[in-house]
Amino acid sequence: MKKSTYIFFFVFLSGVICANILGVATGRDLGVINSYFMNRYIYADIQGRELFLYLFYERVPEMVLLFVLSIGIYGTIVADVYICYLGFSVGFLSVISIMNYGIKGIGLMFGFFFPQWLFYVPMIGIWYYALYLYKNQKQSSFYRVGDNTKKRKIKYLLYSFLATGMLFGGILLESYVNPYLLQKIIRMM
Repeated sequence: MKKSTYIFFFVFLSGVICANILGVATGRDLGVINSYFMNRYIYADIQGRELFLYLFYERVPEMVLLFVLSIGIYGTIVADVYICYLGFSVGFLSVISIMNYGIKGIGLMFGFFFPQWLFYVPMIGIWYYALYLYKNQKQSSFYRVGDNTKKRKIKYLLYSFLATGMLFGGILLESYVNPYLLQKIIRMM
């Protein structure tokens, strides 16, 4: 787990540097962070049910693909690449947000990620931990000496179901709670 944390923060720093190199002009043109979108978002009537369906069809196939790819030989590489993608995205968007809105950009980034990331981050952690245990089964105390392959797969599936439940919880929060909080934060800006 330490390796993934170091990877995330290294790539986060890369995203920060990349955003600083590209500058403010590029940042103002980026979709959801530009001022036109912010002004429109305040008055938008966001329907939680429609947003839930949209997010469901966006997030679930992505996670299913990651779970399936992570079971293979190169599973930890797939997980590390996904963590790199997340780290770079968060770093890049954080800097662009701060460039466009100053110190208020920190609040805006908080609004983009809260509260759904209270479920998404542990989901990724559970997935990564289960993958780590599954791949390093001989070295782990998680598996007892009598465990067979079938039991190990069942344990991995239980972790996967727990991660799936957290994914659905995150989608629910992102659909129904996040738009309300984000509108409040944008109004305060």
